[in-house]
Amino acid sequence: MATSQERQKANLARMRRIMDEIESTTDDYDLIAELQELLRKPYSLSLKWHLIVFKSEIDRSLWYLEDIRKEEIEIEKRKRRRGKEPDEVPSQVNCKFSEILNSFWFNSQMVYDTKSNRYKLSKSGVSRITRANVFAVPKSMIGDFKLQWSDAVKQKWGEDNIGQRELLERGICN
Repeated sequence: MATSQERQKANLARMRRIMDEIESTTDDYDLIAELQELLRKPYSLSLKWHLIVFKSEIDRSLWYLEDIRKEEIEIEKRKRRRGKEPDEVPSQVNCKFSEILNSFWFNSQMVYDTKSNRYKLSKSGVSRITRANVFAVPKSMIGDFKLQWSDAVKQKWGEDNIGQRELLERGICN
């Protein structure tokens, strides 16, 4: 029979593998359901605050993934209408706002040109629809046996004062 620590370690490892699979595939409905099921399980070795932040980051990542999924569907619709995506997009276009709305590209961004005092539509180097690293922050929290406060989480949430206080309270109560 597996101990609680072994089950938690296996569940956290499985969560990490699922997040990696979601980032690399577009058929992710079953994987998301399995991830949600693993989130419902108890993780008593982890601090409550870390679990709250972890679940919050998973939810944020899933919202972002939903936006990516919508953009992927929109691109597929465009490909079916035109036959295929245009290979060459102009690197910079001078146009009015109404023209921008009519000629919106997913891989472009608005840039203000100080010389002409106008906004320009410029091709961005980074694609907005990328699944890679959607779960970077939650994956960084997964430790060996429990959830931990990582550098990525520190950068986003600040220092772990609540977790340190909870750890101190656990030490006093035990």
